[in-house]
Amino acid sequence: MLEEIYKRIIKLREDGCQDGPKSICHVDEFYFNQLMARLEKEIEIVNKYNPPTRPALDPLVSTELGIYRGDDYQIGRLLGYPECCVKSFSEETRFAIDESHLKELEELDVPEGVCALILPSGFIPCSLKCKRAWENRLIAYVDSREYQMILELEEELKRELPHFHLGYNEYYEKLPIKR
Repeated sequence: MLEEIYKRIIKLREDGCQDGPKSICHVDEFYFNQLMARLEKEIEIVNKYNPPTRPALDPLVSTELGIYRGDDYQIGRLLGYPECCVKSFSEETRFAIDESHLKELEELDVPEGVCALILPSGFIPCSLKCKRAWENRLIAYVDSREYQMILELEEELKRELPHFHLGYNEYYEKLPIKR
Protein backbone atom coordinates (compact mmCIF):
# COMPACT_ATOMS: atom_id res chain seq x y z
CA MET A 1 0.00 0.00 0.00
CA LEU A 2 1.44 3.43 0.86
CA GLU A 3 4.54 1.86 2.43
CA GLU A 4 5.39 0.28 -0.92
CA ILE A 5 5.06 3.62 -2.71
CA TYR A 6 7.29 5.20 -0.06
CA LYS A 7 9.93 2.50 -0.64
CA ARG A 8 9.68 2.92 -4.43
CA ILE A 9 10.18 6.69 -4.14
CA ILE A 10 13.25 6.25 -1.93
CA LYS A 11 14.72 3.57 -4.23
CA LEU A 12 13.96 5.62 -7.33
CA ARG A 13 15.81 8.59 -5.87
CA GLU A 14 18.75 6.41 -4.77
CA ASP A 15 18.96 4.98 -8.30
CA GLY A 16 19.02 8.44 -9.87
CA CYS A 17 15.45 8.29 -11.19
CA GLN A 18 16.41 5.91 -13.99
CA ASP A 19 12.94 4.35 -14.27
CA GLY A 20 10.49 6.89 -12.93
CA PRO A 21 9.55 10.55 -12.84
CA LYS A 22 12.84 12.48 -13.08
CA SER A 23 11.34 15.32 -11.07
CA ILE A 24 11.76 13.25 -7.88
CA CYS A 25 15.52 13.61 -8.21
CA HIS A 26 15.32 17.37 -8.79
CA VAL A 27 13.88 18.13 -5.35
CA ASP A 28 16.60 19.34 -2.97
CA GLU A 29 17.49 17.03 -0.08
CA PHE A 30 15.98 19.12 2.72
CA TYR A 31 12.61 19.55 0.98
CA PHE A 32 12.58 15.91 -0.11
CA ASN A 33 13.01 14.85 3.53
CA GLN A 34 10.14 17.15 4.54
CA LEU A 35 7.90 15.58 1.90
CA MET A 36 8.87 12.08 2.97
CA ALA A 37 8.02 13.03 6.58
CA ARG A 38 4.54 14.02 5.35
CA LEU A 39 4.20 10.69 3.58
CA GLU A 40 5.32 8.92 6.76
CA LYS A 41 2.61 10.82 8.65
CA GLU A 42 0.03 9.75 6.06
CA ILE A 43 1.16 6.14 6.43
CA GLU A 44 0.91 6.39 10.23
CA ILE A 45 -2.64 7.76 10.05
CA VAL A 46 -3.78 5.23 7.44
CA ASN A 47 -2.33 2.32 9.42
CA LYS A 48 -4.45 3.31 12.44
CA TYR A 49 -7.58 2.75 10.37
CA ASN A 50 -6.42 -0.24 8.30
CA PRO A 51 -8.75 0.51 5.37
CA PRO A 52 -9.52 -2.16 2.77
CA THR A 53 -7.74 -0.06 0.12
CA ARG A 54 -5.26 2.75 0.36
CA PRO A 55 -6.19 6.40 -0.04
CA ALA A 56 -4.67 8.67 -2.65
CA LEU A 57 -1.12 9.79 -2.05
CA ASP A 58 -0.93 13.05 -0.11
CA PRO A 59 -1.56 15.73 -2.77
CA LEU A 60 1.26 17.97 -1.53
CA VAL A 61 3.75 15.09 -1.75
CA SER A 62 2.66 14.00 -5.22
CA THR A 63 2.56 17.58 -6.54
CA GLU A 64 5.88 18.72 -5.11
CA LEU A 65 7.69 15.55 -6.18
CA GLY A 66 6.21 15.98 -9.65
CA ILE A 67 4.94 12.41 -9.62
CA TYR A 68 2.20 13.13 -12.15
CA ARG A 69 4.55 14.91 -14.57
CA GLY A 70 6.15 11.71 -15.77
CA ASP A 71 5.29 9.04 -18.28
CA ASP A 72 1.95 7.35 -17.46
CA TYR A 73 3.57 3.90 -17.30
CA GLN A 74 6.31 5.08 -14.92
CA ILE A 75 3.70 6.74 -12.73
CA GLY A 76 1.53 3.62 -12.80
CA ARG A 77 4.44 1.40 -11.73
CA LEU A 78 5.38 3.81 -8.95
CA LEU A 79 1.81 3.86 -7.63
CA GLY A 80 1.28 0.10 -8.00
CA TYR A 81 -1.38 0.33 -10.70
CA PRO A 82 -2.01 -2.67 -12.98
CA GLU A 83 -0.62 -2.17 -16.48
CA CYS A 84 -4.06 -2.73 -18.04
CA CYS A 85 -5.42 0.21 -16.02
CA VAL A 86 -2.49 2.44 -16.95
CA LYS A 87 -2.95 1.51 -20.61
CA SER A 88 -6.67 2.32 -20.43
CA PHE A 89 -5.95 5.66 -18.75
CA SER A 90 -3.14 6.57 -21.14
CA GLU A 91 -4.36 5.25 -24.48
CA GLU A 92 -8.12 5.61 -24.06
CA THR A 93 -7.73 8.93 -22.22
CA ARG A 94 -10.00 7.93 -19.35
CA PHE A 95 -9.48 10.63 -16.75
CA ALA A 96 -12.39 9.92 -14.43
CA ILE A 97 -14.91 7.31 -13.43
CA ASP A 98 -17.14 7.30 -16.50
CA GLU A 99 -20.47 5.92 -17.69
CA SER A 100 -19.00 2.51 -18.53
CA HIS A 101 -17.68 2.23 -14.96
CA LEU A 102 -21.10 3.14 -13.58
CA LYS A 103 -22.75 0.57 -15.85
CA GLU A 104 -20.29 -2.05 -14.55
CA LEU A 105 -21.16 -1.06 -11.01
CA GLU A 106 -24.76 -2.05 -11.69
CA GLU A 107 -23.61 -5.40 -13.11
CA LEU A 108 -21.35 -6.43 -10.22
CA ASP A 109 -22.40 -9.29 -7.98
CA VAL A 110 -22.20 -7.27 -4.78
CA PRO A 111 -22.09 -9.13 -1.45
CA GLU A 112 -24.90 -8.52 1.02
CA GLY A 113 -24.32 -5.64 3.42
CA VAL A 114 -22.08 -3.66 1.06
CA CYS A 115 -23.03 0.00 0.65
CA ALA A 116 -20.22 1.31 -1.58
CA LEU A 117 -17.22 0.52 -3.71
CA ILE A 118 -14.11 2.58 -2.95
CA LEU A 119 -10.83 3.26 -4.69
CA PRO A 120 -8.01 5.79 -4.24
CA SER A 121 -8.83 9.21 -5.72
CA GLY A 122 -7.08 9.57 -9.03
CA PHE A 123 -6.97 5.84 -9.77
CA ILE A 124 -9.06 5.14 -12.86
CA PRO A 125 -9.27 1.39 -13.43
CA CYS A 126 -9.68 -0.11 -16.86
CA SER A 127 -12.75 -1.80 -15.40
CA LEU A 128 -14.37 -2.05 -11.99
CA LYS A 129 -14.08 -5.79 -12.62
CA CYS A 130 -10.29 -5.65 -13.10
CA LYS A 131 -8.95 -8.68 -11.25
CA ARG A 132 -5.48 -7.18 -10.81
CA ALA A 133 -6.87 -3.96 -9.31
CA TRP A 134 -8.87 -6.00 -6.79
CA GLU A 135 -5.84 -8.20 -6.02
CA ASN A 136 -3.67 -5.10 -5.53
CA ARG A 137 -6.31 -3.73 -3.12
CA LEU A 138 -7.00 -0.69 -5.29
CA ILE A 139 -10.73 -1.45 -5.39
CA ALA A 140 -12.76 -2.69 -2.43
CA TYR A 141 -16.29 -3.06 -1.16
CA VAL A 142 -17.23 -1.45 2.14
CA ASP A 143 -20.17 -1.88 4.44
CA SER A 144 -21.72 1.06 6.32
CA ARG A 145 -19.31 0.74 9.28
CA GLU A 146 -16.27 0.70 6.97
CA TYR A 147 -17.72 3.58 4.93
CA GLN A 148 -17.98 5.68 8.08
CA MET A 149 -14.39 4.75 8.95
CA ILE A 150 -13.26 5.89 5.47
CA LEU A 151 -14.96 9.26 6.05
CA GLU A 152 -13.23 9.58 9.44
CA LEU A 153 -9.88 8.65 7.88
CA GLU A 154 -10.32 11.30 5.20
CA GLU A 155 -11.18 13.92 7.83
CA GLU A 156 -8.09 13.08 9.87
CA LEU A 157 -5.88 13.21 6.77
CA LYS A 158 -7.33 16.61 5.84
CA ARG A 159 -6.82 17.91 9.38
CA GLU A 160 -3.28 16.54 9.87
CA LEU A 161 -1.98 17.07 6.33
CA PRO A 162 -3.56 20.28 5.05
CA HIS A 163 -3.00 21.17 1.40
CA PHE A 164 -4.41 23.46 -1.26
CA HIS A 165 -4.74 21.06 -4.19
CA LEU A 166 -8.19 21.78 -5.61
CA GLY A 167 -8.44 18.56 -7.61
CA TYR A 168 -7.98 16.24 -4.63
CA ASN A 169 -10.21 17.35 -1.82
CA GLU A 170 -10.99 13.71 -1.03
CA TYR A 171 -8.63 10.77 -0.71
CA TYR A 172 -11.13 8.19 -1.99
CA GLU A 173 -13.54 7.78 -4.84
CA LYS A 174 -16.74 6.47 -3.28
CA LEU A 175 -19.29 4.80 -5.52
CA PRO A 176 -22.57 4.10 -3.70
CA ILE A 177 -24.21 0.75 -4.36
CA LYS A 178 -27.85 1.04 -5.36
CA ARG A 179 -30.02 -1.93 -4.49
